[in-house]
Amino acid sequence: MFINIHTHSEIFDAKVEIVSLSPGDPLKPNFHSRGIHPWKISKDYKKELEQLKVIANERRCIGIGECGLDKYSDVDYELQKTVFEEHIKLANELNKPLIVHCVKSHTELLAILKKMENKVPVIVHGFNNNLAIATTLLKAGIILSFGKALLNYESNAVESLRNSGRDKFFLETDDSDVSIKYIYKKAAEILFIDEEILQEQLKNNFRKIFKEEIL
Repeated sequence: MFINIHTHSEIFDAKVEIVSLSPGDPLKPNFHSRGIHPWKISKDYKKELEQLKVIANERRCIGIGECGLDKYSDVDYELQKTVFEEHIKLANELNKPLIVHCVKSHTELLAILKKMENKVPVIVHGFNNNLAIATTLLKAGIILSFGKALLNYESNAVESLRNSGRDKFFLETDDSDVSIKYIYKKAAEILFIDEEILQEQLKNNFRKIFKEEIL
């Protein structure tokens, strides 16, 4: 039982693979999330947001994103905030979790979520920041998703995973070519638990956050 909470391609090595797609992407994988990446906000973003509002209602669209904030993006930062707020609004209307891309913007992320009175679960994907940031996000109720950074035992991700709490994280592959099964193996080693226990915990986490009866 493997769950890949965030990937960019359906490779069928997990029971659940949430494929991250743009609003207009014609692909229809078994499960997907839809959103406008902060690198890819274009002058047609209003049209894309309208597309998102339609396709996000689909049964197989189980999350909104990836969306968020990135201070390294060439896109105007205030525009990123505006578009992110629209994602938060939609996620709350549909009661679907947010899958967030956040780079050098954790303070702004929390401020916007508070401003928008967000009520849905928030998953910060690809987390590899220091323990202080992890602790701040976890205290705010945000869930962290860890990927290939776990393969480096000196990474911030390893320390953050060890301090996350069993019900506060997911695992993912993002755009890497590493199997989710290998990431599970490494995560179990880091946490000093049997892989079967890890699988059961992440299955429970998935059911709690996504409210899906597909497992």
